[in-house]
Amino acid sequence: MSDSMMFEAVRDEIAYAFERTVFFREHMEANGLRPQDITDPEDFRRIPPTSKAHYRRNYPAGVLAKGYTLSSPEVMRFQSSGTSGERLNSAILSFDLARRQATGLGVNRRFDELWRPGGRPKICRYAPPNCSDVECATGFSTMQDRTLPDGTLVLTVAHDLLATPEWQIVQALDEIEEYQPDLLVVDPTHLAFLIRWARRLGRKITSSRRLHVVCGYTLMTDVARRQIEAFLGPNVPIGDMIGMSELGYLGFECHFGRRHINNIDFYPEFVWDGRPVEAGQIGELYVTTIDDALIPRIRYATGDYFTPLPTTCECGSELPVVRIEGRTTGMIRLQDGRLVTPGGVNALVGRAPWLDLYQLEQDPTGACTFRYIPNGEADSDAVTEGVAQIEARLADALAPNGVRLAATDYIASERSGKFQSCISTGG
Repeated sequence: MSDSMMFEAVRDEIAYAFERTVFFREHMEANGLRPQDITDPEDFRRIPPTSKAHYRRNYPAGVLAKGYTLSSPEVMRFQSSGTSGERLNSAILSFDLARRQATGLGVNRRFDELWRPGGRPKICRYAPPNCSDVECATGFSTMQDRTLPDGTLVLTVAHDLLATPEWQIVQALDEIEEYQPDLLVVDPTHLAFLIRWARRLGRKITSSRRLHVVCGYTLMTDVARRQIEAFLGPNVPIGDMIGMSELGYLGFECHFGRRHINNIDFYPEFVWDGRPVEAGQIGELYVTTIDDALIPRIRYATGDYFTPLPTTCECGSELPVVRIEGRTTGMIRLQDGRLVTPGGVNALVGRAPWLDLYQLEQDPTGACTFRYIPNGEADSDAVTEGVAQIEARLADALAPNGVRLAATDYIASERSGKFQSCISTGG
């Protein structure tokens, strides 16, 4: 689709949202705007961004388009994990979700075989309980209790990942073996944790079908990827998904390892201080839905940051290439005004064979602590050398702020149940 055709689709979405949703009409009118005022991208940026807070306050009546209810055919309900605060209730039409998923996965040829004509992949999910779509993901429940209407089996895990008891880990491994899935949809930190336990127990994660892995929910660190790839082997396709519970797939990793943003089902913007950024610069992702009849979103500020890259990809996809930087809550703010992103920290740490898990935390004073759990199988000299290298890199990257390193055997998950590799409470 050409740029002009895409922007016409955006204008259609604006007109539809204005006519069909109470919230967006009020949002436009409060800013002295009507759909006919938006004739080009510069006009478009006159519309103040919308946010989760808007949709939380106005859900459902104010944001559902006229003619729809939560019980309308094909409506699927979701609840976000609450990473950025309160959990967000939302809904999506099943065919919109499927369309966005198909666009995303279409960049990775290794996932083509999942979508056999007439077939439906068997899916297991291993992710934070708040992302599970079932209320019993952490308790004593049967596989039937944790099987969603689409057939997805949700595996149990503790709300605090590293506090998951052994019986629950064994249960998850047993259920994967019994269910024989085509696809694991996982939080990569959670799967790396399960893999460490599987190694300890002498277990494998396999299926009689060809297994595929889609990672999402949190940033996929190179440390987690290293563990997943080493355990599952080169024949298991692994792809990193960019997504949100209320929007579905916003992008995906191609078979060359680059992340692509879906600019077919969405109109993406990368914004810093209210203005679009140039290629190579970091910006917050705003998305405008295209042809969303249920809950159209206009300039929806995701809270996720990316760097759009000025490159084409040899995978053949024309979807734009981006580098993932991370969420607002993970940005490390330095005294000189610079930001260090979770993606930037991931690049500094790398695959780190001596390391199982880490978290960089900035406290309200601006000081940073890098907590890490060493790989118990690593040689002590390798750990010592790895620690020294990371300490030097972080000290250089985080200056003038101070940083200290601390070995540990436990790092808590956050309130949402997710484990973030970087968190900041000030700076």
